[in-house]
Amino acid sequence: MNYKVSCKNDFMTGSYFIISIPECDLDKNALYTIQADCPDFIVPFHYKSTNGMIEFVYKVGSLCKLQYFSGDLSPGEYAELWQSIIKPLLECGDWFMNPCSFVLKAEYLLYDKNKKSVKYLYIPSVNGSSGHDAFYEMAVEVSNMMTVSDAVLENKILRAIIKDFNPIEFLQMLNDHVGVLTKVPVVDATRNEQISMEISHDQAEEVSDGISDEINIDIRAEKKTETQKKERDLGGYKIFGGLGKRKKAAQQRLPHYSLLNDKSTDNPDSAVVSEPVSAIIAKQEEIIDVTQITSIMAGGPGLRYIGNAHLPPVIQIIINEGEIFTIGRFDAAVGKKQSSFEFDKKTKAVSRRHAVIERDQEGYKIIDLSSSAGTFVNNNKLLPNTPHDLETGNCVSFGNSGADYVWETC
Repeated sequence: MNYKVSCKNDFMTGSYFIISIPECDLDKNALYTIQADCPDFIVPFHYKSTNGMIEFVYKVGSLCKLQYFSGDLSPGEYAELWQSIIKPLLECGDWFMNPCSFVLKAEYLLYDKNKKSVKYLYIPSVNGSSGHDAFYEMAVEVSNMMTVSDAVLENKILRAIIKDFNPIEFLQMLNDHVGVLTKVPVVDATRNEQISMEISHDQAEEVSDGISDEINIDIRAEKKTETQKKERDLGGYKIFGGLGKRKKAAQQRLPHYSLLNDKSTDNPDSAVVSEPVSAIIAKQEEIIDVTQITSIMAGGPGLRYIGNAHLPPVIQIIINEGEIFTIGRFDAAVGKKQSSFEFDKKTKAVSRRHAVIERDQEGYKIIDLSSSAGTFVNNNKLLPNTPHDLETGNCVSFGNSGADYVWETC
């Protein structure tokens, strides 16, 4: 199934994602179940039918894009993040949902910073929209965005991503490594009701929306070898498992999938053999200064200080199209840089993750990340998680305690 995600920003009601599919592709079982009992791992939506198409509208509300929260995490936070990404794909069968109908793109993963969990966009369609390659690419992008202070844990995560992914073993690894600290619940791989979903190579190509097998990974991960690809093509994809207590109904609804016992010994030919993976060394982050102060605007866009308190006079913002620049407050409990620019820890009106400036082909935009004291442009408080265009001369205030700046482009 082909789909396109569009975004609508309304200064009165906030931001929305919109996805349309043909009405004949609508999965009514999943749709009605979600409407009656919406799981907390997907973004709530409403829908309407127009000219043979179903339009789904997802309200962002207090959720932020996960990419805005990139940075160094504690082992507990890191484990909770990966758990909230993987568990929905194992448990979605309890709502008659198809794991291949999740929007498996890192740019559309939304983060609830209060619950510290990830939420997905889900398309109730009888035809899958994503396959193994989409999940693999998303996992790589998330691993590139997020780092962890525990180098051993980071290396284990990267090795698991490089290999043919087994979500049950992945959760067990998290539990073994940091389970005492985070109490990560895991799925018992020995339970008879646990299953894995095997998608043939031809089927994966049909539902992957043209996503390429080839993707680039940074120095912390390696690209799959041609031998691994051939073995994967012959053996099929083993991605998801554990459809839960409604397994029988899900099996009847998805005849195009072959449901097997996890690591079935009855069919050893279906196992995928991976080549040995070379060791990966995670890069340790350096401890940084508490504040970043630039005395002179170096040229190009930035924020110049006009407030009354003693704060950094300039926030220089040099980013390319498609990049982001995050602004927050230094957190002594973390002890490491969490945002592109950080105010001193005593600047209490500024949240640890306060706002982000992003650049697209139209220019620069500022987004408030559901900060406690808010972000203001020309004295107007921004709606959380809703992009607002920046124009030369705009007054930008972070909170209400004097962190007042003017936006300049040169």
